[in-house]
Amino acid sequence: MLQLIVAGLAPGTAYAIIGCCVVLSFNTTGVLNLSQAVFGAFGAYTAAVCYDYGLTAASAAGLGLLVGSGLAVLVGLLVTWLFLERSLAVRATAMIAVTVGLLTLGLRLFGDIPRSVAPVVPADTVTVGDISIGYGTIAVFAVGVALVVTAMLVLNRTRLGAMLRAVSSRPTTAELLGVPVRALSVGMWGVTGALATLAMLLIAPARSQDFRTLGMLILPALAAALVGAFRSLPATLVGGLALGVIESVSVQWSTISEYKAVLPFCFVIVALLWSQRKQVWDEAR
Repeated sequence: MLQLIVAGLAPGTAYAIIGCCVVLSFNTTGVLNLSQAVFGAFGAYTAAVCYDYGLTAASAAGLGLLVGSGLAVLVGLLVTWLFLERSLAVRATAMIAVTVGLLTLGLRLFGDIPRSVAPVVPADTVTVGDISIGYGTIAVFAVGVALVVTAMLVLNRTRLGAMLRAVSSRPTTAELLGVPVRALSVGMWGVTGALATLAMLLIAPARSQDFRTLGMLILPALAAALVGAFRSLPATLVGGLALGVIESVSVQWSTISEYKAVLPFCFVIVALLWSQRKQVWDEAR
């Protein structure tokens, strides 16, 4: 059981990192970015193709990171240019269209055949008692914790964080006050795109899944973000870890593991019900 829990930490942290990127985007640019996992999938598959052409694993990963973050910047420029002053509903609808378009483009470029991504970190393991922990698991978990701690410090204790929050809530007022709204928004797109790509590069070697499956990791990431109500980064991290562990442990029961793909949707429903518990209890009273 403990080994299964440890095995679920890597994918769970990846869900959490992508979910935290969604939360960061939402709270700094005002956009519900549903394309975070697709950016990462583009980066991971670019790294796989470059590795097949003879590049080293580190060089291929570096190019993949550039592609994932560069694609995020391009989409950020487009969204900032066209939808900066539009409502949240309009921006969310636009991101649905962008996500579907990028998924279609990725399938056209890479096909639906699984590719193996060269590991960014050594494939060795550390043994603690009877439990084996891979270096990849340690690396992705460290990235997830560092992301949450750094983002909270920047957003809550720096002038940059105050400006980013202003960009999300009142972009026009912030721009009139001299805040470089468009530059900060596009910068956040690039940063979150790079982080999502890094998470994908760290877990893709152990998954060997097709482009569509990697792109659809946005679903468990959104489930993790819902645990944090799209505001709390620590809660998003916990939600992602919990979902990864639940998926891993579910393989013990064949009747549950057959519906493994449905678990994120169940997690979303539970998260929504939990987030609305206070309102329901108040109405009941």
